[in-house]
Amino acid sequence: MKPPAAYLFGSVLPTVIVVSVVLLTAMLGLLMLWEQQTLLFARGQRLRQARADIESAALLYRLHPDERALTAAGGYLLYDSLSQSRIFMCREPWGLYELLHITTADSLVVSSRIVGAEPDPAQTLYYADNRAAVTLAGRTHLQGTLRLPQNGLVYGRMGSDFYCGEEIPHTAIRRSEPTLPAYSAAAAERLGALLTMTQRLPPADDLPDSLCVSFRRDSTAVFCVGSAEIADCVLRGRILLAAEELRIDSTCRMEHPLIAARKIVVGAGARITAQLFARDTVVVEQRAVLEYPSGIYAGAYAELCARAEVNGYVIVRDTVQRKKRSASYRQSRSARVRGLLNADGAAQVQGIVAGEAVLKQAVYFSPQGYYKEMLCDFTLLKNPITAQPLWSVGADTVRRKEAVCVE
Repeated sequence: MKPPAAYLFGSVLPTVIVVSVVLLTAMLGLLMLWEQQTLLFARGQRLRQARADIESAALLYRLHPDERALTAAGGYLLYDSLSQSRIFMCREPWGLYELLHITTADSLVVSSRIVGAEPDPAQTLYYADNRAAVTLAGRTHLQGTLRLPQNGLVYGRMGSDFYCGEEIPHTAIRRSEPTLPAYSAAAAERLGALLTMTQRLPPADDLPDSLCVSFRRDSTAVFCVGSAEIADCVLRGRILLAAEELRIDSTCRMEHPLIAARKIVVGAGARITAQLFARDTVVVEQRAVLEYPSGIYAGAYAELCARAEVNGYVIVRDTVQRKKRSASYRQSRSARVRGLLNADGAAQVQGIVAGEAVLKQAVYFSPQGYYKEMLCDFTLLKNPITAQPLWSVGADTVRRKEAVCVE
């Protein structure tokens, strides 16, 4: 018996073709989607690896800043088995900090960050030995290791304000030297060149209301404004602002520029992030804040008024001998320094220093006269968090501490 014949009706054929095309198109779409996801996954993996390489390179530099192989022109290979792990690193000074640039071999990730020196955990106060004892009066509180003159310290009074703090344990006291710790000649030379260069700049056109310059650029945007008060402006990035006398209003917004002048005044209520370098004077008025990482360098006088705050460093180098005694640094009872205070001259230090204080001589001026070798209403706290400026001798070999990533 013959099986029945199979017939394919003509109307079914187009349907089969259409279904086949749809299935093939769907399969092709799935293959393309799979390939795209694979590429995205591979790129994501590479991006994560590149970021990890950048962080590894930054950590290596922080631990070994004097290792020349890290900053070699041909780059540095992190892992011998991974050719893509080669990174390129270069550093340059940015004020009294360093600007560190790190790039992967394929330029997939580029990072710029401001770094400083790791703080010394073994010292919070250094007071130069001038053969006199340091007198503590009022509400004074000192933490950490104190390097004091040979005659140590005494608990006294300022007028009727007796010392009312805790007794300093003998184990916290070390001997200081007759002079302040030496500063880096290279850092002083850079500052001298910066201040001299800004004196020679001719006044430029008006400062733009808003300017943002990437730290990835090779050159710095330089502006000279003569003697002026700046307000309602935004300055971010690789910028050098030079002036003769400059006042910064509270309406200004600044992130990481360098400012150099003969005299600089940060207006009341201002909140900026900048490094200020003055040949003569820096005054931070009431409630003004210099956010981290900022800094002050003054060649003659610096003052922090009531409720002012500096996060970074304050360095005063007043080496002029005067017939009439006067303070080269004044800090209000309600002011705060977070980081390093280095005063080469007579300093009236009150308020709070969280970090390290390096003092040549402490004085206290009152209506009745002045008291030598006295700390009154002064609080000194430990602070292992804040990166210090590259100011002291040997800073080139001291471990680095990252302050902020700027790109």
